[in-house]
Amino acid sequence: MDKKFNLSKNIKTDIIILFLIFTFIFFSFAPVLAFGPSSSNIYQGIDVSSWQGNIDFSRVRNAGIEIVYIKSSEGTNYIDPYFERNYQNAKSNGLKVGFYHYVNARNTEQARNEANFFARVISGKQPDCKLAMDFESFGNLSTSEINEISKVFLETLQNATNKEVLIYSNSYSARTIFSSELAIYPLWVANYGVSEPRRK
Repeated sequence: MDKKFNLSKNIKTDIIILFLIFTFIFFSFAPVLAFGPSSSNIYQGIDVSSWQGNIDFSRVRNAGIEIVYIKSSEGTNYIDPYFERNYQNAKSNGLKVGFYHYVNARNTEQARNEANFFARVISGKQPDCKLAMDFESFGNLSTSEINEISKVFLETLQNATNKEVLIYSNSYSARTIFSSELAIYPLWVANYGVSEPRRK
């Protein structure tokens, strides 16, 4: 009787240990999504900059596009040469407009300066969409430095403009670089050739 009881006790212990190991493995390797969807609304949109040259926005509208995100600026002294033209022509064709700034900052002081520059460039304009931070060239920055720069840029921009802000990112950086601390900001994910961004 004692041997049977000990065997049963050992099996229960083994099952509990196996369950704990499985639980640890599952949660260690399961994908962790820092960002959830910000809205169930889906709009057809494009982003534009000087790379597209002179755009016929009436054709854009007739193609079913509803929103145009326009590059306004980069760093602390570059204004996209097509910024003003793209803004006026998109607005005159009844398109919703958003602005994005390409971040080059390598520390938090530069992040503040860039956010304030972006705010000055778009001052007086009437965006219909959240202002976007496009931070994708990280150089030798660590993940923690990237997140700190992003946080300072977004906070400074929001304070300077009193407008809502969001993060533009490719799907890899969204999954592996940007931390859950930034999940308070909506995410605009670039993942080309797919019906929805990758989640894993």
